[in-house]
Amino acid sequence: MRSVRAGVLLVLMLGGCTVPKDVNPVAIYRRISGEDDANRPAPPGMDRPRPNLASVPPRPERPPPEVRDAVSAALAADRERSREALAPRAAPARFGTASPGDPTIPAAPPPRASLAGAPSVPWSEGAPRRGRAAPLVPEEPAAPAMPDLAPAPPPPDLLGAPPPPPRL
Repeated sequence: MRSVRAGVLLVLMLGGCTVPKDVNPVAIYRRISGEDDANRPAPPGMDRPRPNLASVPPRPERPPPEVRDAVSAALAADRERSREALAPRAAPARFGTASPGDPTIPAAPPPRASLAGAPSVPWSEGAPRRGRAAPLVPEEPAAPAMPDLAPAPPPPDLLGAPPPPPRL
């Protein structure tokens, strides 16, 4: 009985194992024989003719050495300037104003927005004065007026099923 249980347990444990594709003989055979590639779609552009290499333009002319040296010197100067830290401004810039030599990041946040004064609220004679709170009780809305007669029924063409869509 113990050997049967051990055998069943061994079969169940081996059933969960898989063989990697790199050492699986079936997968190796399919890769070597080309069966894996038989079902792949063709690469895009295989139905077009081969490109004509005569249509490639000739290599452009090299600029003179003076121009290349000037470009190299400008790039080296830019690289050196990028390694220097930005100097902070002595006075904060006004928001929205910038001069050509200033960095684009202002030294201070923009000023607070000023709000216009609110108009005074006119109080009636029965309203409370400043300092006294009045209870806010909403008024009940009036009931809507009910018509004496029911509205007319819709025309008969609106009561049936809609017409079928036109065929194209």
